[in-house]
Amino acid sequence: MFRVMLVDDEPLVRLALNAIIPWPDLECVVVAEAADGHEAWERISVHQDIDIMIVDMSMPIMDALTLLAKLQESELDHTPLSVVLSAYSDFEFVRKAFVFGAVDYIMKADLDPEHINPVIEKTVNLLKEQSQFSANLNKQHHELDSKQRETWLRGLICDKDFIYSHNVTQDDAFQQWVSTYASYQVVLLSLLADKSSPAISLTDAVETGNYQHLAKIIHQGMENVKLPFELITVQEDEISLLLCFESSVSYLNLRGRVMELLDSLRNTVKNFLNVSLSIGISESCKDWKSWHQKYSQARSLASLRFSEGPGRVYYPETISMSESPHLTPWDHAVMMQRMENGDIQWQQQLYAGLRQLSDIPHVTLESSLPVYEELIWNIGALLHAKAMNWTHVLETRRRPYEIVEQFMFRDDLHEWIEQLVLRFAELLHPDKIREENPQRLVEKVKRYVEKHYCSVITLSQVSEWAQVTESHLSKQFVKETGEHFIEYVTKLRINEATRLIEGDMKMYEIAVKVGYENPEHFSRVFKKYRGMSPQKYRDSYARKKE
Repeated sequence: MFRVMLVDDEPLVRLALNAIIPWPDLECVVVAEAADGHEAWERISVHQDIDIMIVDMSMPIMDALTLLAKLQESELDHTPLSVVLSAYSDFEFVRKAFVFGAVDYIMKADLDPEHINPVIEKTVNLLKEQSQFSANLNKQHHELDSKQRETWLRGLICDKDFIYSHNVTQDDAFQQWVSTYASYQVVLLSLLADKSSPAISLTDAVETGNYQHLAKIIHQGMENVKLPFELITVQEDEISLLLCFESSVSYLNLRGRVMELLDSLRNTVKNFLNVSLSIGISESCKDWKSWHQKYSQARSLASLRFSEGPGRVYYPETISMSESPHLTPWDHAVMMQRMENGDIQWQQQLYAGLRQLSDIPHVTLESSLPVYEELIWNIGALLHAKAMNWTHVLETRRRPYEIVEQFMFRDDLHEWIEQLVLRFAELLHPDKIREENPQRLVEKVKRYVEKHYCSVITLSQVSEWAQVTESHLSKQFVKETGEHFIEYVTKLRINEATRLIEGDMKMYEIAVKVGYENPEHFSRVFKKYRGMSPQKYRDSYARKKE
């Protein structure tokens, strides 16, 4: 029999629920009552033996929503399924109850067997399904050797030929194990640890992180979630999760639970390792033979971090992956010839190609590699023709192809490519390349900004004018000036505005004059830098003159 608790501040309602519902016929027995949420929490948290809770929405001391939220956040081994009693016609209260885990609701105006019994039957069936699901998995998992199970899981997820090469279809133990999942929805996740962006150099392009505790932290985070799962360490910085959901769970419910789980996992990993996670999520499936295909889908989605950046979650229905970029952004023969001749127009050609590649959304490193490898091949060919090799360019014996394959993010790869080609060009024609060193680039940009800061000006616009990428200009600007580009522009504008405010020009005219079309925005920025509004500054200046 399933154990029921009635929670309502009205004794007559609790009495009615006891009397009108045929609890034994529904395989239930009422074992406890409470007059408010706090009393219910004390009973549930101590004994942890309640299977179903019928709870009134509005109660003193602690209402239903607060109680449901407390149960959801708790780490109790056993929490009840909740059915909400509501006198409200406003569905917003009921919606919030569902968010906090309620499985159904009953209007107080409908307290009769015709309305109540189907709700209780539904709740009982959910309990049975959950109980059977957990029992089956637990039984199988305890009976099977954990190493054998991990071997099977790793094979099914990571090896497309595993089913046939290991002849597992003839293995009774294997068949018994996979049959456990036959009637459930399975979702595969790929969790990739994002490195913190290192300083890109030609000595060591990519820092390798210490991820030895990643799997342990994720496993501990999963143990707090009442959801059957399997975890496989694919690589030190790559974890595969297999999540099991009851077949009755709707897609929206499933996705909501996955999102909640991932928010928790990402926060936990960030707090303990200071590492963000890029996560790809597969479509759900019921056939274990498709696990490899689904994990490949999840892995490809997670790999979109290359173009989209770190710390994001990718669902198959929200991302349209671009085809491999078949474009050829560079005329290699022309660019190499310009380098040999000392014609710095090769820089414009290089940066234009990198910008063209940066504009392609939703691509992985794997799909983009041919473009970068072709550039590296042409550089290598010219090095060979000049009786040089890669050690003249790279301060390491690692092959450039190996280095490129380690990059997680496109911006970092492009910065490394810039340094690589700049170093190569310097070897070919050192006098010419020095004319465009970082210091000269920043000085040229500063002169441009000083002439144009009173109009709309952006990093993107200036980088295009300077024929460099945004990331390159941004990093060189900070390196040479000690401040970010936008901060430099803002200071120029505020300094000029301060000078104009000391005159008699109207405030809105000053705002427009220094590049702010919105006077209110100008006022906020001015106050941030000067500690007072433009008008107060003018008044203060006038008093000082007196």
